[in-house]
Amino acid sequence: MQLDPLLIVPTISFTTAVILLLVFSFLDVRERKVSNGILFAGGLAGCVVSILTGQLSSRPFLYLSTLSFVLALSYVLFRLDALGGADVKALLVVALTSPGVGYAHWENQIYEGVMIGAIEILMMVFLGYLYWQIRRRSGKNISEERVVPLIPLLLVGYVVVQMMPFILQILFAG
Repeated sequence: MQLDPLLIVPTISFTTAVILLLVFSFLDVRERKVSNGILFAGGLAGCVVSILTGQLSSRPFLYLSTLSFVLALSYVLFRLDALGGADVKALLVVALTSPGVGYAHWENQIYEGVMIGAIEILMMVFLGYLYWQIRRRSGKNISEERVVPLIPLLLVGYVVVQMMPFILQILFAG
């Protein structure tokens, strides 16, 4: 994994994804629902950013592998009732806007797409499980709140994954 010296393009993708996830998270927490219109607009914005920054044309296998893997795994988790429809659509918006690790490039785009997609999904589901366990053990009535807002947890997972190259560089420098 090599750190990308030109940080402008990944920063545009990262910022777009974070802004979209913040909007989706706000709606997910407040209303426990994110409308298809908002998610579609986010996907459209992500597509425009990917095209205008040239990332879609320069790394097509990354986009294809990330979108394919995220769609397949999130569909299975949706069918198992581990994810809601908005969670799946938000994952696809992230995969379209900022697949892989934006601030580093792996030699194998397919491996990068699958691994990063898997890490983001697993972090979101694991943090959701922890959230549920903490709420349950706190003694609060969780029967009213059957749905865990997972999109804010996707935001956390996404930011952690995108910052990994910087964290690794700090840890292993010297």
